[in-house]
Amino acid sequence: MRILIIEDELIISRDMTAMLTKMGYDVIGDAMDFDEAMEILERETPDLILLDINLNGKRDGIDVAEAINDRFQVPFIFTTSYSDAATLERARKTNPVNYLVKPFKQEQLYTAIEMGLFKAAENDPSDSPETSGTKQKPAVSEEEKPLIIKGVLFIKDKFAYNKLVIDDIRWIKSDGNYLEIYTSAPKPALIRASMGSFIERLDDNFLRVHKSYIINLQHLTKFETNTVTIGDEAIPISKNYSEDLLKRLDIF
Repeated sequence: MRILIIEDELIISRDMTAMLTKMGYDVIGDAMDFDEAMEILERETPDLILLDINLNGKRDGIDVAEAINDRFQVPFIFTTSYSDAATLERARKTNPVNYLVKPFKQEQLYTAIEMGLFKAAENDPSDSPETSGTKQKPAVSEEEKPLIIKGVLFIKDKFAYNKLVIDDIRWIKSDGNYLEIYTSAPKPALIRASMGSFIERLDDNFLRVHKSYIINLQHLTKFETNTVTIGDEAIPISKNYSEDLLKRLDIF
């Protein structure tokens, strides 16, 4: 998880960096004003931004937030010690994924990030039925629901989230209440979710071919009567799903 800090008080910025690093997050930079923030965002793409509302200078944190929404579309959490009603109303209109009141402890920072990421996943337009071209998705509990934001899956590991690009997923295998997610990495990633709820959150490149397997058609290398091959892995096809696979492969 790559995080950018935008904070004009050096001591607070350093404290936040220490907390985030301890929890396993990757702090990609810290900016003190609008111009520094834009300069970093032009060359880096964080997964989340911690943004002070009351930045010093001609343009405050809300101006930064508006630029983030217009140009970068990265979720952000406002941090603030005090703001008047008019400032808070301006802040609300920029749609932050959370607020964090200073001073805060590491546990409060972690909670704000976790809740903010869930809100970002809920609000991600790339995951809506209108933009994905799929039917209306059924409700899924937060305990089951994978955290997916703009083509990236975040897998929770203790106090942090590990980032996995969805296009890199080759296949997924069900193992009881868990899913094993296979990429080119030596070992699969593991999440707690059901097959049905998980595939509803993926794009059309993914297809269920067996009660225990989902494949990414982009990585398919070979197709046989009872199996498909991805890399060196032969994955079984069940009769219930074979017709869907044939339609998707457009075989004559």
